[in-house]
Amino acid sequence: MNSTVLTGPVIYISNDSFPQADRDEMMYLPPGVSMYGDREDDQMLEIDGIGDFDLLTDLPLLSPEGEAFLFRKMNFLRFEAEQVRAKLVDDPDNTKLGKQLNRLLEDADAVRNHIAECNLRLVISIARRFSNSSCDFDELMSEGNEILLKAITKFDYSRGFRFSTYATHSVQRHFYRFVRRLQRKNNLEFKTGSELLSELPMAEADPEIGQWIREEQRVTELIARMSERLDEREQTVIAGRFGLSESGVVKTLRELAAELNLSKERVRQLQLMAVDKLRDLFDELNPEMASA
Repeated sequence: MNSTVLTGPVIYISNDSFPQADRDEMMYLPPGVSMYGDREDDQMLEIDGIGDFDLLTDLPLLSPEGEAFLFRKMNFLRFEAEQVRAKLVDDPDNTKLGKQLNRLLEDADAVRNHIAECNLRLVISIARRFSNSSCDFDELMSEGNEILLKAITKFDYSRGFRFSTYATHSVQRHFYRFVRRLQRKNNLEFKTGSELLSELPMAEADPEIGQWIREEQRVTELIARMSERLDEREQTVIAGRFGLSESGVVKTLRELAAELNLSKERVRQLQLMAVDKLRDLFDELNPEMASA
């Protein structure tokens, strides 16, 4: 039995449907729904190890439905694991519960790892662009994989956003800081994130990745200019709810309510109003998309 599991709760993104959920619906993709967006489900490429990054670029991309399913399944498995862990705290010698807990955590990790595999093309693309600087590609990939796994744990699929946009922002932000630390360490002149991006080629060989990067750049501009439309409280709510602070931590409505000395319902209203304002700003910044 892994005693470290008993030192704290199992972390997961909660969902109101979990306590009453039909387990089969959580575990299996509905008939007729494809897991992947760029190939049939039976066209998976067998990957032996992760050393050949050119080979990894042929890993599948998740469809929107497949992505939401896997995130829901992973968090549901962790939800179940937490229920078992709570029982095990009161009965630590229960071997059956211990095995059940370990199995649930292993299954959740397997789902997480598959989500990561399907997003490695994104990390590879960004790492290759930044490796034109003083950074080694393999070192960036190691950093990027760690950030990707953390992003998977923090991502809330129920908000309707694609994980790729969230992950791109997280990985690029980390790489900016990583490159700057190395350049400072080596007493080199360091560039801003936008300067790095402007001199590095877009992922023209991979249209899907190129689209992800373009979406992330639009989101970055939106975040940079949100003070033009949002008051201080609204900015705090958006930054907290979407993990846009320096720490990247996603806060609950309850946590923000305590921080702002407001009711949870009032924070929810502020979030809805702020999102509407940001949608309007996004349309103004990207008129070609608004009219599409």
